[in-house]
Parts: sequence; structure tokens; C-alpha cells
Amino acid sequence: MINIFKINKLIAIFGLALIAGAAQAQWQPDRNVALIVPSSAGGSLDNVGRTIQRMWDQQKLVPTSSIIVNMAGGGHAIAYNFLDQRAGNPLFMSITSSTLHTSHINGRVKLSYRDFTPLTVMMTEYIAFAVRPDSPLQTGKDLIEALRKDPGKYSLALSSAVGGTHHISFGLPLLSGKVDIKKAKLVAFNSTGEAVTALLGGHVDVLSGGTVQIAPHVANGRMRLLAVSSAQRLPGALASGPTWPELGYEGVFENWRGIIGTKGLTREQVAYWDRVFSTIAASSEFKDIAAKNQWTINYKNAAETARFFAADYKKLKAVMDFLGLSKQ
Repeated sequence: MINIFKINKLIAIFGLALIAGAAQAQWQPDRNVALIVPSSAGGSLDNVGRTIQRMWDQQKLVPTSSIIVNMAGGGHAIAYNFLDQRAGNPLFMSITSSTLHTSHINGRVKLSYRDFTPLTVMMTEYIAFAVRPDSPLQTGKDLIEALRKDPGKYSLALSSAVGGTHHISFGLPLLSGKVDIKKAKLVAFNSTGEAVTALLGGHVDVLSGGTVQIAPHVANGRMRLLAVSSAQRLPGALASGPTWPELGYEGVFENWRGIIGTKGLTREQVAYWDRVFSTIAASSEFKDIAAKNQWTINYKNAAETARFFAADYKKLKAVMDFLGLSKQ
């Protein structure tokens, strides 16, 4: 005679085994992970990428080996085209920033945030504006007033492509100061590291770049700070730098840093990377590094990042329309 009770018990046990097996089979990397940095080694994006990779190694969050791959050029076009060709592969991802939006809006890159899987925003790194100590410019106000009279008097180094985030960070105060931006002498570099070298070598007059690269040079007296793009003064070595609003100009600009994956990732794959990045963002080690680099942690998970990207794209499009930089 069939024992219904035993059969039901066996079914229940078998069902629990299936659930346990499914839990154990949650997706995780099984091969090398590549984190792309769309700039040269030594730049601010490179610093962010290497910090995140080091964090997931130290905290043993990724069970496989991983590498940083620097792909500079084209306003991030080279990196994003490479990522686009690996749709559905969760082992490739890229550090990203507002340049993801600006390079699409200005027509430099055909791909937009919609062509990738938004994974996270980790932090904001504000932009600093600096000169050599022998420069006649003392503050950002001196710069704006000089360029109002002669827009081409000083060469302005951008730590990204023309039409990118550093262009906008310069454009906001120049525009509010009624400088003819079309006559300004702008020089674009692939990374903040390259722009720093150009400024220190006397090849350009004014630099806009990530705070982490500029702060040490301000601290040792090799640069003088003109202004910062934050709403309030920054701590530490950059405390001497006034904000643009302090000087009477617009110029607050959020230079966020995040990560995108390839298009078509599964829920399980996105959930895995959510766990990795949220753990890093909440760790005391990352908070200490952020304080040292003057980063503002503003972690967003994948769903929040997708909504943020849509809103940020719309905001930047309006600014770039006003600056005459839009081609979309």
C-alpha cells in the first residue's frame, strides 16, 4: 500500500533540496573579470578603477582573478565600443562618469547609457582649477575677468575631450562671467595625469582636473588653486580653493564616478554586482580612501543608477544645449 505521508515528506525534502541547490547555484564569476578604465593610467578614473578592484580583492568579494584595462581616447569611445561588442558578458565592465552622457550629447560617441547595463554610482570627485605658482592669476575671478577682456589670453587644459565634463566645468563659470567661450583656447588631454604634466611643464596656463591629482601639487607648492566645482569648500589640501559661487559665478558640477556593464545582463548577474559594490561602499576601508582622496561617497545600486542616469542625461543635455555643445 502506498504511504501518502512518506511520499509527501519525500516531495518536501526533494523540494527543499532543489531550493538549496538553486541558492548554491547563484551566479558568480567563474573566469577572469576585466574592469575597463576609459582613460590613461595615472588619471582620476584610473585611480577610482584600481581602488575598486583592490577593494574587491582585499575583501574577497570576487572569487576569480581580475585585471584593469586602460583604454584611453575618443572621449571614452574606444572603451565603450569595446564594451558594446561584448553584450551579455558579465565579466566585462567599465568605470564611467558624466562623459558617458556628454560624449553622446556632443556626437563624439554613438553609444549612450541606454546601450549598457547601469550597475552603480560610487562617489563624486569634484573638479579643481589650478595654475603654476608663478602665474599672475590668484583666484578664479582673476581668470574670468582676464578672459572677458581677451578670451584667448590663457590656454585652458581639459582633462577629457572637448565637449566633455571638464569642458562643461570650465564652461559654466565662463558663461556666467560673459566670456566668449568660442574664442577661448581649450586644450584637451586623455587624462588628468597628462594635463598635470602639461601644466607643470609650462605647456598650458590653467588646468581643470580631478581633485586627487591636483591636491598633492597644491600641498607641496607646485600649483596654486583658483577654484573648485563643489558647492562648499573642500577639506584638507584644497581648503584654500574658493568655490565658483563664492567668486560670484556659476560652476557647481557633480563629477560622479560609476560602473556600467554590458547590455543584456540577467537579474542574477546584476544582483551579484549589486552585492559587491554595496559591500565596498559601506566598508571602512573605502570610506578612509574616499576621505583621503576628497571623494564624496554617494553610492547607488543598479536600479537607482538607471534612474539617476536618465535624469542626469536630461540635465546635462539642457546645459550643453545652452553652451552650444549638443549635436543630439
